[in-house]
Order: sequence, then C-alpha cells, then structure tokens
Amino acid sequence: MPFEIVVDAVADRGYAALATVDLGADAASIFRRDPRTLPSAASRALAAALRAHPGDALVLQGWPLRAPSVQALAAPPVATAIRTPWAALLAEFAPLEPAPASAHDLLATRLPPLLTALWAPLGAPPPPLRIVDCRPLGPQGRAMQLGGVLTVATSLATPEHALLQVFHEATHPVTDPAVHARLGASEPRATHRDAPGFATHRALEAAAVAYGTAVLEVAAPELLPAWSTWRRRWGA
Repeated sequence: MPFEIVVDAVADRGYAALATVDLGADAASIFRRDPRTLPSAASRALAAALRAHPGDALVLQGWPLRAPSVQALAAPPVATAIRTPWAALLAEFAPLEPAPASAHDLLATRLPPLLTALWAPLGAPPPPLRIVDCRPLGPQGRAMQLGGVLTVATSLATPEHALLQVFHEATHPVTDPAVHARLGASEPRATHRDAPGFATHRALEAAAVAYGTAVLEVAAPELLPAWSTWRRRWGA
C-alpha cells in the first residue's frame, strides 16, 4: 500500500496559529498555554467565534490541510465572523523554518499491514496515504480525504504514538459511514462538549476505537499495551 511522509509549511503555520486558541472543553483543541504570553486579541476573538459557530469551527480545524497556499490559508470557506479574526491571528505567525520530512522505520514496516487489515472486511484495498509530519499538532491528529488520498497529519516525534494515531485516523473512513447511516439526520457533528452535536462526535470516535481494537487484537496483538496507553491519553 503506497504512502508517503511529508512536511507542509501551510499546515505547520495554520496549526501553529490554532495552538494559541483556547477552545476550552473542546475535543479538537490543540491549545498549549504559554505562561510567558497571553493570548492575543485575535486569538481570543477567534475562540469566541469558534464556540458560536461549531459547524464552521470544524471546517477551520481541517483547513490547514486543505488550503493550497499560505495566501489561501488566510481565507477559509467560513463565515466572516470566523474568517476575520482567523486572518488577523494568522498574520501574527511567520512561516516556520522548514524541516526535513521525518521517516520512521516503525511506520514503514508496521503501518501497511495494519491498513490492509482495516480495509479487508470491505473487500477493498486501503486508499493511498499521505502522512504530514506536523510539529504544531503535537500528539493530536487531523485527517481527511483529498483527491482520493487519505491525508493524516500529526507530529512524528514519538514514532509508536504516531503509528497508533495514524492508524486511528485511518480507521474513521471505514467506520464513519455506518455511524452516520445509523444516526441519520441527527445533530451535525460538533467537538465542543457543550454542543448538541457532541454526541455524534463521541459516537464516531467510539466506533473507530472499538473497530481499531478489534483489528489490533487479530492483526497486531503485541501493540495492544501501547494502544491501551493511547486510549487512556484521549479518554477513549
């Protein structure tokens, strides 16, 4: 199964900006408090706007992976209430110094058979995979299908965690359709714990974790202890 590991200056800059936005009790938050500085006015305004517009909040969370350029990054397809503080916040961040793409033997050797096992019940091969080594995301992940390629972003600084994070993100395309079919026209997904659509988010995550566990029990039981640690980290 083909996959590549890359770095992406657009994703780095976008998620570096989002890491300064305190979203509170939000499962999508990558906020990391810096005791030396206070969040800027743009950061605070964006946090308030994202809480008020949960649908657009999800769009912005994935936009750094979809934006084709730094110029496009400043103009996501969201309401003006979010786009204005986002553009102001992004202007506070210079491009990060480029870093060579990380390539870890663990991913190269362990990931392809795991992905094959994920997709085997569907009778189809897994889609091509593009892994973005995105330092500002830290241990968290983002994923989406782009042009038939599953694009997954996370930091590869800790290879075993990265392996399981990519594996989990790659599980969602297999399990999400069945969850959406079961829930029907219920509340749209939202990641803030106080939003009505948070139940949909939890259902999607629970299905992905349960199926991931079942696959590992058969295909790679030696990874189950690390998987248990991964699950505890996210309360999954």
